[in-house]
Amino acid sequence: MLQLLKLEWRKHRLGRYFLSFILCVVGIYGFVIFAALSSKNDIDSVIPSYNDFLTLVTLLTNITFIILGGVILSRVIISEFRSKTINVLFTYPIRRKILMLSKLLIVFALTTGGLFLGTWIMQGLTYFLQPSLGFFEGTFTMQEMLATIPKTITNAIMMGAIALIPLFFGMRKKSTSATITSAVIIGFLINSTVSNGGASFSLSDVIIVPLIFSLLGAGIAYLSIRNIDRKDVV
Repeated sequence: MLQLLKLEWRKHRLGRYFLSFILCVVGIYGFVIFAALSSKNDIDSVIPSYNDFLTLVTLLTNITFIILGGVILSRVIISEFRSKTINVLFTYPIRRKILMLSKLLIVFALTTGGLFLGTWIMQGLTYFLQPSLGFFEGTFTMQEMLATIPKTITNAIMMGAIALIPLFFGMRKKSTSATITSAVIIGFLINSTVSNGGASFSLSDVIIVPLIFSLLGAGIAYLSIRNIDRKDVV
């Protein structure tokens, strides 16, 4: 399996997505910093506390990396079915299920790992910059930051699984555009926030919602490879 993962990595030149990862982190953090500093002296600050900062970073990171996961998914799987190059892979003396599983693991690992690292890089930057720039009221300690690790890991795993849902839409017509479009819709749907001026609500705040969607993503991944050994590629 490890050898297959390495081959897929080199074949699709997935190392170039590190640049996409960096651009995503810079874009998200730049937006958060701008929002925090521009409203710093307002009565209703956009980011009044560390928890609000973490919530905004998490929402934006979730949306961004679900979309990025859809892009990688379309590149690694959908485009090969669309161009029929998957037929060549299926002639190799390796079970189709193993080949497909390696592709799905790559998408899941890149999405999950990128989301977790991105969130932590931004938290780390804020830990060092907050004392001098004061993005929000008060301070936060390293212990408080470390206490968010379990929640951050859980969130990253669930969003990584949710990023597999676009596989269903992409495989129906072997369409990369349908894959990416559905990733955008799903990302914004799950992480959209509604505010009444005093309180805000997001579907991702209700743990059962992202949990159900993540199980749906895992189920779609399983169904996509369940009969692949006996199924003709058309």
